Amino acid sequence: MIRSLFLITFLGFMQTSCNNHQKETQIITGHPHVVTTKLYSAAVADSFYISVSLPDEYYTSPKHSYPVAYLLDANLYFDIMATTIRSYSGVGLAPDVILVGIGYKDFPAMDSLRNRDYTYPVAIPEYEMSTSGGADKFLSFINKDLVPFINHNYHPDTTKRVLMGHSLGGYFTMYAMLQQLKGAGNSFTHYIAASPSFHYNNYYLLNELAKLNYANPSPQKISSYITFGGLEEPANTDSTSIKLPDLIKQLSTSLSSGQVNFKADIYSNLDHMDTQLPTFIKGLQRLDEK
Repeated sequence: MIRSLFLITFLGFMQTSCNNHQKETQIITGHPHVVTTKLYSAAVADSFYISVSLPDEYYTSPKHSYPVAYLLDANLYFDIMATTIRSYSGVGLAPDVILVGIGYKDFPAMDSLRNRDYTYPVAIPEYEMSTSGGADKFLSFINKDLVPFINHNYHPDTTKRVLMGHSLGGYFTMYAMLQQLKGAGNSFTHYIAASPSFHYNNYYLLNELAKLNYANPSPQKISSYITFGGLEEPANTDSTSIKLPDLIKQLSTSLSSGQVNFKADIYSNLDHMDTQLPTFIKGLQRLDEK
């Protein structure tokens, strides 16, 4: 599996950090540049496994702050993204960032619980999801527990805070952006979504974005980068399906207030499961764009 191919060998050491409101915060494994922590969420009533990869110069530049990129589906993508970012940043092809992977106990847990945490509202019956619709609680965990935890224990540049995800993780990324545009005061300045599952619940999220009136705008301008693979659109779709160019056009119209620096790409030769890494890297390369 991807995780075994790119797994970084951990050297054990102990680090203590705990907020009083956190029921369960435990350092599990780590070496000087990668640490994994078990962090409890009261909102979700469950624990998440948080992996943090630090830039190579982190400990030699203690006064320097770094952008923070929060990555969903960390069980699948954290190791390869940590390796790729470190390699790319070493030759100037990506910024140095603190990479924070939000994961689960193991792959089977991720496979089921991501449906619970990345979706909103509850799935329509035809999806046959045993659990769904908890994105609001998961977002509360990120904003109220995880981001403060990272701010307290590391050196973040709070003006550059990224959320990025793929597929349902991309859907959650766009859900979080919607809440910010509705005035919810989320923690992020940049949203990166690879092949987001906009079709969920008959395009619920796309319809909600179209309803935005920006009456209570976010106090800061945000950036959004969304991609799709040209090969993931089937040749024959039913009458309710929206073609990718039309979907992007709808998004552009919904986000045209000037509050969002919106960019979208279709990677013509990529399928649904091929878009994650190029999207994440290209999105991070846009961190300095206004």
